[in-house]
Amino acid sequence: MLLPVDTPMLEFKYEHEWSGRMVVEARRTVRIPLEVPAERIDDLHATSHWYRYCQNRTATYCWPTRPTRPSDLTTNTREVERTLYDRLREETAGLHSNLVQKAIKDAVAAVSSCQTHWKNGDRISKPSFDARTDGSYAMTYDKRAATFQKYTVSLATVNGRVQCRYRLPTELAGTPYERYVLDRRWSFSTSKLVYDGEQFWLHAVLKRTYTDASTSSTPRSDTPEDLTRVLGVDVNVDGYTAVTSVGGFHGNADALTHRRQAYETLRAELQQTGTQSAHRRLQARRGVERRYYTQYCHDVANEIVADAVRVGATHVVFEDLTRIRDHISNRPKSQQWLFRQIQTYTAYKLAEHRIDVERVDPRETSIACSRTDCECSDDESRAGKEFRCVDCGYAVNADYNAAKNIGLRFLEASESIPTGHTCSSGRATSQLALMSGTLTPAGEFVSREWVSTDKPTASAVGR
Repeated sequence: MLLPVDTPMLEFKYEHEWSGRMVVEARRTVRIPLEVPAERIDDLHATSHWYRYCQNRTATYCWPTRPTRPSDLTTNTREVERTLYDRLREETAGLHSNLVQKAIKDAVAAVSSCQTHWKNGDRISKPSFDARTDGSYAMTYDKRAATFQKYTVSLATVNGRVQCRYRLPTELAGTPYERYVLDRRWSFSTSKLVYDGEQFWLHAVLKRTYTDASTSSTPRSDTPEDLTRVLGVDVNVDGYTAVTSVGGFHGNADALTHRRQAYETLRAELQQTGTQSAHRRLQARRGVERRYYTQYCHDVANEIVADAVRVGATHVVFEDLTRIRDHISNRPKSQQWLFRQIQTYTAYKLAEHRIDVERVDPRETSIACSRTDCECSDDESRAGKEFRCVDCGYAVNADYNAAKNIGLRFLEASESIPTGHTCSSGRATSQLALMSGTLTPAGEFVSREWVSTDKPTASAVGR
Protein backbone atom coordinates (compact mmCIF):
# COMPACT_ATOMS: atom_id res chain seq x y z
CA MET A 1 0.00 0.00 0.00
CA LEU A 2 1.42 3.35 -1.02
CA LEU A 3 1.63 6.02 1.63
CA PRO A 4 0.69 9.65 1.04
CA VAL A 5 3.79 11.79 1.22
CA ASP A 6 3.95 15.24 2.77
CA THR A 7 5.84 17.32 0.20
CA PRO A 8 7.67 20.52 1.13
CA MET A 9 5.54 22.94 -0.85
CA LEU A 10 4.62 25.86 1.35
CA GLU A 11 3.21 29.29 0.73
CA PHE A 12 2.64 32.30 2.96
CA LYS A 13 0.30 35.20 2.52
CA TYR A 14 0.51 38.07 4.99
CA GLU A 15 -2.36 40.54 5.25
CA HIS A 16 -2.86 43.37 7.70
CA GLU A 17 -6.52 43.99 8.42
CA TRP A 18 -7.90 47.33 9.54
CA SER A 19 -7.91 46.00 13.07
CA GLY A 20 -4.16 45.52 12.83
CA ARG A 21 -4.42 41.74 13.06
CA MET A 22 -2.03 39.76 10.87
CA VAL A 23 -3.52 36.97 8.79
CA VAL A 24 -1.23 34.20 7.56
CA GLU A 25 -2.50 31.87 4.85
CA ALA A 26 -0.48 28.66 4.91
CA ARG A 27 -0.53 25.85 2.36
CA ARG A 28 0.69 22.27 2.41
CA THR A 29 0.70 19.74 -0.41
CA VAL A 30 -0.07 16.07 0.26
CA ARG A 31 0.61 13.49 -2.46
CA ILE A 32 -2.22 10.95 -2.55
CA PRO A 33 -2.24 7.92 -4.91
CA LEU A 34 -5.54 7.54 -6.79
CA GLU A 35 -7.58 4.51 -7.78
CA VAL A 36 -8.88 5.37 -11.27
CA PRO A 37 -11.51 3.08 -12.81
CA ALA A 38 -9.80 1.15 -15.61
CA GLU A 39 -12.44 2.12 -18.14
CA ARG A 40 -11.89 5.85 -17.45
CA ILE A 41 -8.09 6.02 -17.72
CA ASP A 42 -8.27 6.84 -21.45
CA ASP A 43 -10.59 9.78 -20.64
CA LEU A 44 -7.92 11.31 -18.42
CA HIS A 45 -5.24 10.74 -21.08
CA ALA A 46 -7.44 12.38 -23.72
CA THR A 47 -8.06 15.33 -21.40
CA SER A 48 -4.34 15.76 -20.88
CA HIS A 49 -3.84 15.82 -24.66
CA TRP A 50 -6.16 18.80 -25.08
CA TYR A 51 -4.79 20.44 -21.94
CA ARG A 52 -1.27 20.35 -23.41
CA TYR A 53 -2.69 21.59 -26.72
CA CYS A 54 -3.92 24.73 -24.93
CA GLN A 55 -0.56 25.15 -23.23
CA ASN A 56 1.38 24.92 -26.49
CA ARG A 57 -1.01 27.27 -28.34
CA THR A 58 -0.60 29.77 -25.53
CA ALA A 59 3.20 29.51 -25.57
CA THR A 60 3.20 30.11 -29.33
CA TYR A 61 1.05 33.21 -28.90
CA CYS A 62 3.28 34.59 -26.12
CA TRP A 63 6.52 33.91 -28.02
CA PRO A 64 7.04 35.83 -31.29
CA THR A 65 9.00 34.20 -34.12
CA ARG A 66 12.28 36.00 -33.43
CA PRO A 67 12.19 37.85 -30.09
CA THR A 68 15.12 40.23 -29.67
CA ARG A 69 14.59 41.37 -26.09
CA PRO A 70 12.72 40.11 -22.99
CA SER A 71 9.91 42.63 -23.41
CA ASP A 72 8.99 40.96 -26.73
CA LEU A 73 7.50 38.08 -24.76
CA THR A 74 3.85 38.39 -23.72
CA THR A 75 3.33 37.67 -20.03
CA ASN A 76 0.00 39.40 -19.26
CA THR A 77 -2.39 36.60 -18.34
CA ARG A 78 -5.55 38.67 -18.78
CA GLU A 79 -4.52 39.80 -22.25
CA VAL A 80 -3.76 36.24 -23.29
CA GLU A 81 -7.05 34.92 -21.91
CA ARG A 82 -9.05 37.62 -23.72
CA THR A 83 -7.38 36.66 -26.98
CA LEU A 84 -7.24 32.87 -26.78
CA TYR A 85 -9.94 31.61 -24.41
CA ASP A 86 -12.91 31.55 -26.80
CA ARG A 87 -11.03 30.04 -29.71
CA LEU A 88 -9.42 27.37 -27.47
CA ARG A 89 -12.84 26.44 -26.16
CA GLU A 90 -13.94 25.87 -29.75
CA GLU A 91 -10.81 23.96 -30.74
CA THR A 92 -10.78 21.57 -27.76
CA ALA A 93 -13.72 19.21 -27.86
CA GLY A 94 -15.35 19.11 -24.46
CA LEU A 95 -12.43 20.40 -22.39
CA HIS A 96 -13.74 22.00 -19.20
CA SER A 97 -13.62 25.80 -19.28
CA ASN A 98 -11.55 25.99 -16.12
CA LEU A 99 -9.00 23.53 -17.48
CA VAL A 100 -8.60 25.83 -20.49
CA GLN A 101 -7.98 28.75 -18.13
CA LYS A 102 -5.48 26.78 -16.04
CA ALA A 103 -3.60 25.63 -19.15
CA ILE A 104 -3.31 29.25 -20.29
CA LYS A 105 -2.05 30.35 -16.89
CA ASP A 106 0.49 27.50 -16.76
CA ALA A 107 1.94 28.49 -20.14
CA VAL A 108 2.03 32.21 -19.36
CA ALA A 109 3.84 31.44 -16.10
CA ALA A 110 6.43 29.37 -18.00
CA VAL A 111 7.00 32.18 -20.51
CA SER A 112 7.28 34.68 -17.66
CA SER A 113 9.96 32.49 -16.05
CA CYS A 114 11.88 32.44 -19.34
CA GLN A 115 11.62 36.22 -19.51
CA THR A 116 13.17 36.48 -16.04
CA HIS A 117 16.03 34.15 -16.98
CA TRP A 118 16.62 36.17 -20.15
CA LYS A 119 16.87 39.37 -18.13
CA ASN A 120 19.43 37.63 -15.91
CA GLY A 121 21.58 36.80 -18.94
CA ASP A 122 20.67 33.12 -19.25
CA ARG A 123 19.97 31.37 -22.54
CA ILE A 124 16.32 30.45 -23.06
CA SER A 125 14.00 28.76 -25.54
CA LYS A 126 10.24 28.67 -26.00
CA PRO A 127 8.53 26.35 -23.50
CA SER A 128 7.18 23.13 -24.96
CA PHE A 129 4.43 21.17 -23.23
CA ASP A 130 4.52 17.55 -24.32
CA ALA A 131 4.15 14.29 -22.46
CA ARG A 132 7.53 12.92 -21.44
CA THR A 133 8.98 9.76 -22.90
CA ASP A 134 7.41 7.74 -20.08
CA GLY A 135 4.01 9.30 -20.81
CA SER A 136 3.91 11.38 -17.61
CA TYR A 137 2.04 14.68 -17.41
CA ALA A 138 0.28 17.03 -14.99
CA MET A 139 -2.92 19.09 -15.04
CA THR A 140 -4.11 21.81 -12.67
CA TYR A 141 -7.60 21.44 -11.18
CA ASP A 142 -9.48 24.05 -9.17
CA LYS A 143 -12.74 23.54 -7.26
CA ARG A 144 -14.83 24.16 -10.36
CA ALA A 145 -13.16 21.45 -12.43
CA ALA A 146 -12.81 19.05 -9.48
CA THR A 147 -14.76 18.19 -6.35
CA PHE A 148 -12.38 17.39 -3.50
CA GLN A 149 -13.69 15.21 -0.69
CA LYS A 150 -12.16 13.41 2.28
CA TYR A 151 -11.81 10.05 0.55
CA THR A 152 -12.57 10.70 -3.13
CA VAL A 153 -12.09 13.29 -5.86
CA SER A 154 -14.28 13.93 -8.91
CA LEU A 155 -12.32 15.18 -11.95
CA ALA A 156 -13.66 16.83 -15.11
CA THR A 157 -12.62 15.14 -18.37
CA VAL A 158 -13.51 15.53 -22.04
CA ASN A 159 -16.02 12.71 -21.47
CA GLY A 160 -17.76 13.82 -18.30
CA ARG A 161 -16.49 13.44 -14.75
CA VAL A 162 -14.55 10.54 -13.31
CA GLN A 163 -14.80 9.57 -9.64
CA CYS A 164 -11.49 8.41 -8.10
CA ARG A 165 -10.92 6.96 -4.66
CA TYR A 166 -7.81 7.70 -2.61
CA ARG A 167 -5.51 4.73 -2.08
CA LEU A 168 -4.83 4.98 1.63
CA PRO A 169 -2.81 2.94 4.14
CA THR A 170 -4.63 0.85 6.71
CA GLU A 171 -3.28 2.95 9.57
CA LEU A 172 -3.79 6.69 9.06
CA ALA A 173 -2.55 7.92 12.44
CA GLY A 174 0.44 10.21 12.09
CA THR A 175 0.30 10.40 8.29
CA PRO A 176 0.13 13.72 6.38
CA TYR A 177 -3.32 12.59 5.21
CA GLU A 178 -4.58 12.47 8.79
CA ARG A 179 -2.80 15.72 9.79
CA TYR A 180 -4.16 17.83 6.94
CA VAL A 181 -6.88 16.18 4.82
CA LEU A 182 -8.90 14.92 7.79
CA ASP A 183 -8.30 18.04 9.89
CA ARG A 184 -11.27 20.40 9.45
CA ARG A 185 -9.03 23.42 9.98
CA TRP A 186 -7.47 22.70 6.58
CA SER A 187 -9.46 22.97 3.33
CA PHE A 188 -8.76 21.92 -0.25
CA SER A 189 -7.47 24.46 -2.74
CA THR A 190 -6.37 24.36 -6.40
CA SER A 191 -4.42 21.10 -6.83
CA LYS A 192 -2.70 19.02 -9.52
CA LEU A 193 -3.46 15.69 -11.10
CA VAL A 194 -0.13 14.00 -11.88
CA TYR A 195 0.45 10.88 -13.95
CA ASP A 196 3.97 9.46 -13.58
CA GLY A 197 3.68 6.92 -16.40
CA GLU A 198 2.23 4.22 -14.18
CA GLN A 199 0.27 5.75 -11.29
CA PHE A 200 -2.15 8.66 -10.99
CA TRP A 201 -1.55 11.02 -8.06
CA LEU A 202 -3.47 13.90 -6.60
CA HIS A 203 -1.09 16.57 -5.35
CA ALA A 204 -3.71 17.90 -2.98
CA VAL A 205 -3.09 21.44 -1.76
CA LEU A 206 -4.55 22.10 1.67
CA LYS A 207 -4.77 25.63 3.02
CA ARG A 208 -5.38 27.11 6.44
CA THR A 209 -5.60 30.66 7.74
CA TYR A 210 -3.75 31.63 10.92
CA THR A 211 -4.27 34.87 12.81
CA ASP A 212 -2.06 36.47 15.41
CA ALA A 213 -4.27 34.77 17.99
CA SER A 214 -3.71 31.28 16.59
CA THR A 215 0.05 31.71 16.09
CA SER A 216 0.83 33.36 19.41
CA SER A 217 2.92 31.57 21.98
CA THR A 218 0.09 30.18 24.07
CA PRO A 219 1.75 28.41 27.01
CA ARG A 220 2.24 24.69 26.60
CA SER A 221 0.40 22.48 29.04
CA ASP A 222 3.69 21.34 30.57
CA THR A 223 5.14 24.85 30.85
CA PRO A 224 4.35 27.26 33.72
CA GLU A 225 2.27 30.19 32.46
CA ASP A 226 4.75 32.75 33.79
CA LEU A 227 7.76 31.06 32.20
CA THR A 228 9.22 32.02 28.83
CA ARG A 229 11.73 29.65 27.28
CA VAL A 230 13.90 31.10 24.52
CA LEU A 231 15.86 29.14 21.92
CA GLY A 232 18.61 31.12 20.16
CA VAL A 233 19.57 30.22 16.57
CA ASP A 234 22.72 31.27 14.69
CA VAL A 235 22.65 30.88 10.88
CA ASN A 236 25.92 30.56 8.97
CA VAL A 237 27.41 30.54 5.48
CA ASP A 238 30.03 27.91 6.33
CA GLY A 239 30.30 24.97 8.68
CA TYR A 240 26.85 24.15 10.04
CA THR A 241 23.98 26.10 8.47
CA ALA A 242 22.15 26.54 11.78
CA VAL A 243 23.31 26.14 15.38
CA THR A 244 20.91 26.38 18.33
CA SER A 245 21.49 27.28 21.96
CA VAL A 246 20.68 23.70 23.00
CA GLY A 247 23.66 22.38 21.04
CA GLY A 248 21.82 21.51 17.83
CA PHE A 249 24.15 21.56 14.80
CA HIS A 250 22.08 21.36 11.62
CA GLY A 251 22.86 21.29 7.90
CA ASN A 252 26.17 21.40 6.05
CA ALA A 253 26.78 24.82 4.53
CA ASP A 254 30.15 23.76 3.11
CA ALA A 255 28.60 20.87 1.17
CA LEU A 256 25.87 23.18 -0.07
CA THR A 257 28.44 25.69 -1.33
CA HIS A 258 30.37 22.90 -3.06
CA ARG A 259 27.19 21.70 -4.76
CA ARG A 260 26.35 25.23 -5.93
CA GLN A 261 29.86 25.73 -7.34
CA ALA A 262 29.69 22.41 -9.18
CA TYR A 263 26.34 23.40 -10.68
CA GLU A 264 27.68 26.79 -11.79
CA THR A 265 30.62 25.06 -13.49
CA LEU A 266 28.26 22.67 -15.26
CA ARG A 267 25.98 25.53 -16.29
CA ALA A 268 28.91 27.46 -17.79
CA GLU A 269 29.98 24.38 -19.76
CA LEU A 270 26.46 23.77 -21.08
CA GLN A 271 26.02 27.42 -22.04
CA GLN A 272 29.34 27.36 -23.86
CA THR A 273 28.35 24.19 -25.72
CA GLY A 274 25.24 25.94 -27.00
CA THR A 275 23.52 22.90 -28.50
CA GLN A 276 19.82 22.22 -28.15
CA SER A 277 20.59 19.09 -26.14
CA ALA A 278 22.79 21.09 -23.76
CA HIS A 279 20.05 23.67 -23.34
CA ARG A 280 17.47 20.99 -22.47
CA ARG A 281 19.83 19.53 -19.91
CA LEU A 282 20.40 22.99 -18.46
CA GLN A 283 16.66 23.57 -18.10
CA ALA A 284 16.22 20.20 -16.37
CA ARG A 285 19.10 20.91 -13.97
CA ARG A 286 17.49 24.18 -12.89
CA GLY A 287 14.47 22.31 -11.60
CA VAL A 288 16.62 19.71 -9.85
CA GLU A 289 18.70 22.35 -8.07
CA ARG A 290 15.67 24.38 -7.03
CA ARG A 291 13.99 21.35 -5.51
CA TYR A 292 17.20 20.37 -3.72
CA TYR A 293 17.64 23.79 -2.12
CA THR A 294 13.99 23.91 -1.09
CA GLN A 295 14.19 20.49 0.55
CA TYR A 296 17.44 21.47 2.26
CA CYS A 297 15.73 24.51 3.81
CA HIS A 298 12.88 22.33 5.04
CA ASP A 299 15.27 19.81 6.58
CA VAL A 300 17.15 22.50 8.52
CA ALA A 301 13.89 24.14 9.61
CA ASN A 302 12.57 20.78 10.82
CA GLU A 303 15.67 20.27 12.99
CA ILE A 304 15.28 23.72 14.55
CA VAL A 305 11.62 23.01 15.27
CA ALA A 306 12.54 19.66 16.85
CA ASP A 307 14.99 21.42 19.20
CA ALA A 308 12.36 23.99 20.16
CA VAL A 309 9.66 21.43 20.85
CA ARG A 310 12.01 19.18 22.81
CA VAL A 311 12.90 21.90 25.32
CA GLY A 312 9.40 23.39 25.47
CA ALA A 313 10.46 26.72 23.95
CA THR A 314 7.95 29.54 23.70
CA HIS A 315 10.17 31.72 21.49
CA VAL A 316 12.76 30.94 18.79
CA VAL A 317 15.10 33.84 18.06
CA PHE A 318 17.11 34.51 14.89
CA GLU A 319 19.44 37.31 13.90
CA ASP A 320 17.92 40.05 11.78
CA LEU A 321 18.63 39.18 8.13
CA THR A 322 20.14 42.61 7.46
CA ARG A 323 23.34 41.41 9.08
CA ILE A 324 23.35 38.28 6.98
CA ARG A 325 23.02 40.29 3.75
CA ASP A 326 25.93 42.49 4.79
CA HIS A 327 28.04 39.51 5.83
CA ILE A 328 27.61 37.65 2.56
CA SER A 329 27.39 40.64 0.24
CA ASN A 330 29.95 38.96 -2.02
CA ARG A 331 28.15 35.63 -1.95
CA PRO A 332 25.52 34.56 -4.51
CA LYS A 333 21.97 35.79 -4.03
CA SER A 334 20.91 32.15 -3.66
CA GLN A 335 22.71 32.07 -0.32
CA GLN A 336 20.68 35.05 0.91
CA TRP A 337 17.51 33.34 -0.34
CA LEU A 338 18.51 30.26 1.64
CA PHE A 339 18.53 32.11 4.97
CA ARG A 340 15.20 33.77 4.27
CA GLN A 341 13.62 30.45 3.36
CA ILE A 342 14.90 28.72 6.49
CA GLN A 343 13.45 31.44 8.69
CA THR A 344 10.16 31.44 6.76
CA TYR A 345 9.76 27.67 6.93
CA THR A 346 10.73 27.60 10.61
CA ALA A 347 8.12 30.25 11.45
CA TYR A 348 5.44 28.34 9.60
CA LYS A 349 6.21 25.03 11.24
CA LEU A 350 6.51 26.56 14.72
CA ALA A 351 3.10 28.20 14.34
CA GLU A 352 1.49 24.77 14.59
CA HIS A 353 3.17 24.37 17.98
CA ARG A 354 2.22 27.92 19.03
CA ILE A 355 5.84 28.99 19.28
CA ASP A 356 6.77 32.54 18.28
CA VAL A 357 9.68 33.52 16.04
CA GLU A 358 11.57 36.70 16.90
CA ARG A 359 14.55 38.56 15.42
CA VAL A 360 17.18 40.63 17.17
CA ASP A 361 20.01 43.02 16.37
CA PRO A 362 23.03 40.75 15.79
CA ARG A 363 25.78 43.22 16.60
CA GLU A 364 28.62 41.62 18.58
CA THR A 365 26.76 38.34 19.11
CA SER A 366 29.65 36.50 17.45
CA ILE A 367 32.43 38.12 19.51
CA ALA A 368 30.79 38.63 22.93
CA CYS A 369 31.27 36.07 25.67
CA SER A 370 27.99 34.27 26.38
CA ARG A 371 28.83 33.55 30.01
CA THR A 372 26.41 35.63 31.98
CA ASP A 373 29.01 36.56 34.56
CA CYS A 374 31.34 37.99 31.92
CA GLU A 375 30.83 41.23 29.97
CA CYS A 376 33.77 40.82 27.56
CA SER A 377 33.25 41.56 23.87
CA ASP A 378 36.46 41.38 21.85
CA ASP A 379 37.34 40.47 18.24
CA GLU A 380 40.35 38.56 19.55
CA SER A 381 38.08 36.06 21.29
CA ARG A 382 36.94 34.48 18.02
CA ALA A 383 39.15 32.65 15.56
CA GLY A 384 37.14 30.91 12.84
CA LYS A 385 34.84 28.39 14.48
CA GLU A 386 36.63 28.56 17.84
CA PHE A 387 35.71 30.98 20.61
CA ARG A 388 37.92 31.59 23.63
CA CYS A 389 37.14 34.60 25.78
CA VAL A 390 40.27 36.75 26.25
CA ASP A 391 38.94 37.81 29.67
CA CYS A 392 37.50 34.75 31.45
CA GLY A 393 38.93 32.00 29.22
CA TYR A 394 35.56 30.45 28.36
CA ALA A 395 36.18 28.14 25.35
CA VAL A 396 33.34 26.88 23.15
CA ASN A 397 32.25 26.48 19.54
CA ALA A 398 31.90 30.00 18.12
CA ASP A 399 28.51 29.41 16.49
CA TYR A 400 27.10 27.89 19.66
CA ASN A 401 28.37 30.89 21.61
CA ALA A 402 26.61 33.19 19.10
CA ALA A 403 23.35 31.22 19.38
CA LYS A 404 23.36 31.72 23.15
CA ASN A 405 24.02 35.45 22.73
CA ILE A 406 21.14 35.76 20.26
CA GLY A 407 18.74 34.27 22.80
CA LEU A 408 20.12 36.48 25.58
CA ARG A 409 19.81 39.56 23.35
CA PHE A 410 16.08 38.93 22.97
CA LEU A 411 15.62 38.52 26.72
CA GLU A 412 17.46 41.76 27.38
CA ALA A 413 15.45 43.70 24.80
CA SER A 414 11.98 42.37 25.62
CA GLU A 415 10.33 44.27 28.41
CA SER A 416 7.28 42.01 28.20
CA ILE A 417 9.30 38.92 29.09
CA PRO A 418 9.30 38.12 32.84
CA THR A 419 12.86 38.22 34.14
CA GLY A 420 12.89 35.26 36.54
CA HIS A 421 16.20 34.68 38.30
CA THR A 422 19.19 36.66 37.11
CA CYS A 423 22.86 36.45 37.80
CA SER A 424 25.17 39.19 39.02
CA SER A 425 25.30 40.75 35.56
CA GLY A 426 21.52 41.14 35.51
CA ARG A 427 20.94 38.85 32.51
CA ALA A 428 17.89 36.60 32.57
CA THR A 429 19.72 33.31 32.06
CA SER A 430 16.96 31.28 33.66
CA GLN A 431 14.84 31.64 30.53
CA LEU A 432 17.39 30.62 27.90
CA ALA A 433 17.29 27.03 26.62
CA LEU A 434 20.83 25.65 26.93
CA MET A 435 22.58 22.42 26.07
CA SER A 436 22.48 21.06 29.60
CA GLY A 437 18.87 22.06 30.16
CA THR A 438 16.64 25.07 30.54
CA LEU A 439 17.33 26.97 33.73
CA THR A 440 13.98 27.96 35.22
CA PRO A 441 12.92 30.15 38.13
CA ALA A 442 11.49 27.09 39.84
CA GLY A 443 14.93 25.51 39.84
CA GLU A 444 14.19 22.35 37.89
CA PHE A 445 17.62 22.66 36.31
CA VAL A 446 20.20 23.61 38.90
CA SER A 447 23.37 23.11 36.87
CA ARG A 448 25.00 26.09 35.17
CA GLU A 449 25.63 25.50 31.47
CA TRP A 450 29.14 26.94 31.51
CA VAL A 451 30.36 24.53 34.18
CA SER A 452 28.31 21.48 33.21
CA THR A 453 30.11 18.49 31.73
CA ASP A 454 26.87 17.03 30.35
CA LYS A 455 27.54 17.99 26.74
CA PRO A 456 26.46 15.29 24.25
CA THR A 457 28.29 17.04 21.37
CA ALA A 458 31.37 18.13 23.27
CA SER A 459 33.69 17.60 20.29
CA ALA A 460 31.76 20.15 18.26
CA VAL A 461 30.84 22.54 21.05
CA GLY A 462 33.96 22.73 23.16
CA ARG A 463 34.91 21.69 26.66
